Amino acid sequence: MSLHEERAGKEMKLFCFPYAGGLPSIYYGWRRVLSPTFLEIDPFEVRPSFPGDSIVLSTSIHEVLEDVYQRITPNLGEEPFAFFGHSMGGLIAFELTRKLLQNGGPLPQHLFLSASRVPHAYRKLVKTYDLPHNEFIESLRTLGGTPDEILDNHELLELFLPTIRADFQAVQTYEMNTDLPQKIPVNMSVLFGKEDSIELQDIVAWRDYGGRECKFYPMPGGHFFIHHQMNPILAIIQDTLNAKQTVAIRAQF
Repeated sequence: MSLHEERAGKEMKLFCFPYAGGLPSIYYGWRRVLSPTFLEIDPFEVRPSFPGDSIVLSTSIHEVLEDVYQRITPNLGEEPFAFFGHSMGGLIAFELTRKLLQNGGPLPQHLFLSASRVPHAYRKLVKTYDLPHNEFIESLRTLGGTPDEILDNHELLELFLPTIRADFQAVQTYEMNTDLPQKIPVNMSVLFGKEDSIELQDIVAWRDYGGRECKFYPMPGGHFFIHHQMNPILAIIQDTLNAKQTVAIRAQF
């Protein structure tokens, strides 16, 4: 059977990338909802080390991306797969697809970008990663993505804070690599919170980065609607992937 023939009976794998400072465990609940015979959920750890490890944490998206690329490519074969990323995870998913395209690797069937601004909009981000300790903690509390049980627990905070700061620095200093192709030949679904602070123009501009279909899904809530809208999100994923012919695809040159 060739790469372009339908792979009947083969489930699709969905690699899921968390937001800055988030853990892949935010996707564990999805496994209990979707049937593994249809879709295998793979929460991918953007940073493979455990919090508190005595290592130098990368503060560059492109260094993080290179590490993700090296770890994920052995898992990308002839079986169909898709990417889902929330916030920073969406940026990782998009940049990873560009890197696969450049290197002639297998491409995702679909790209789900959740609460993710377009690459050229990152230059507008206010820098918070280098704020003094107390101000940074308050900025995290205002943003709403870090659980209070971490922010209010000194021991947990000491474990997680270096990774959170490194992720924020990676995102807030990101610049698009113009050596890679800007447009990707992959269908995209863009989910965004109706009460998010991301400007709508920085959401709809995703259509300029895709060479194929790009659909938009407004969701109730702010930037972290992912924690409150699991069922609607999974319905979008399931309906989208169900409509696709599960065929492994590769970059065409």
